[in-house]
Amino acid sequence: MLTVRQKIYYSICRMGTTILLNVVFVATFWMYTNQVNLDPVLNGIGNAIGKIVIGFSSVVVGIVSDSLSSKSKLGRRKFFIWTGAPALAFSFVMLFTPQFIIPLGSQATKFIWLLIWNSMFHLFYGYLVIPYQSWMPEITSEDERVQVAGLMNTVNLIGGAIGSGFVLVMSGFIREDPQGIYGDAGKYLLIFALLFAVLELLFFLPALLKIKEKEVETKQKNAWSEIKVALRNRNYMIWVGGFTILNVGVTIMSALILDFLEKVIGVVNAIEKFLFAAVMLCVFVLSFLFWGSFAKKFGKKWSLIIAFTWLIIWIPITPLIGKIPLIPPIVQGYGFGIGVVFGISAAYLFPYAILADFADKDERETSENRSGLYTGFKGLPFNIAQAIGFVTAGFMRDWTKVVGSETINVGLVWLGPICAIFILLCLPIIWKGDFDPFLKDEKVKATSIFKQIFSKKN
Repeated sequence: MLTVRQKIYYSICRMGTTILLNVVFVATFWMYTNQVNLDPVLNGIGNAIGKIVIGFSSVVVGIVSDSLSSKSKLGRRKFFIWTGAPALAFSFVMLFTPQFIIPLGSQATKFIWLLIWNSMFHLFYGYLVIPYQSWMPEITSEDERVQVAGLMNTVNLIGGAIGSGFVLVMSGFIREDPQGIYGDAGKYLLIFALLFAVLELLFFLPALLKIKEKEVETKQKNAWSEIKVALRNRNYMIWVGGFTILNVGVTIMSALILDFLEKVIGVVNAIEKFLFAAVMLCVFVLSFLFWGSFAKKFGKKWSLIIAFTWLIIWIPITPLIGKIPLIPPIVQGYGFGIGVVFGISAAYLFPYAILADFADKDERETSENRSGLYTGFKGLPFNIAQAIGFVTAGFMRDWTKVVGSETINVGLVWLGPICAIFILLCLPIIWKGDFDPFLKDEKVKATSIFKQIFSKKN
């Protein structure tokens, strides 16, 4: 259905939004706590409310975009992209410019600024991305979908690397500036925020101009009736339930990762953070290749199960980081990071293909197009989970105790075991689902992964 060039145009749209989301997801909590000096608990609440906003907006936008006519000049999906991209870019810039506008001393003013612009960013992120992702099942065939999902994941990987790498390096420069974001570092932060905002707009233009929306028969839909369709889809709800729980742990880890690097591992300055980011990027690339190959043989479900089992074993070691004799803390930190990236990469690799498969299978069975519903509905529980994660991260960042003359952040020390709890709760739910509806070999889906690996046939 799409030419190679159009597949690239569609996939590259995620570059800008992924950069913005990674910067916001990783940097906002750290910056408002350590630079704006907002109370960590208020910071967690402000970030949590943004996640609740995107959760509800995702459901509404998904259902509304399903109901719009594809015959309008702006289109049923394109309308949201044309209007949402500039709004997202503006809110992103405002979120990272408190140093130029709000007073230094007022906790209330800082909290209100974070609350407004973090909520606006997440509102327009859902408004923009849900229709964009819902567009995929309509313009791709079953055979194309894995390839397009692979391109999107590659773009996400690059965008995530740029966003997360920028955060790591920029946080090092900010820490080295005596005035932090209120000095020259804050001006550089503004320049990069403007640059990323412009790039986000530009990356959408090729797809908007070169890909036509598919003619889709639409009709007005009852929101509650549509939601009940999603609730009755057993495998979809299993996936949503498992990943909702997982999102709590992932959010806690993401919100506190910069503080963990600085205070536990000892990765502080810009150069050290750049090197750390480069190594983690290489691990991500290799992990994506591994999980992609593994899933082709054993399916997406078993790939997730193996990845999550590994994380349950690996991430609880944070209380030991920096305390293992004869091994430098920085080496321990790198080892821990590599293990986490290897496991968590599977959770980032498969969702696009899983969602598209659910929507496609539903349309084949009912002749109804519900890609917006399936893409948008999961946003509500996912983002409520992320809200819980941010609130928990706020309390964990504030959880300290004094040992002698040293103040220890207990929340950072126990970061791994706490996050592992949520992965452990997620695993048995994921185990019950079928996330490979078009996998032809039913034996692969039904047979234990261990029997498959060690059988003579394999």
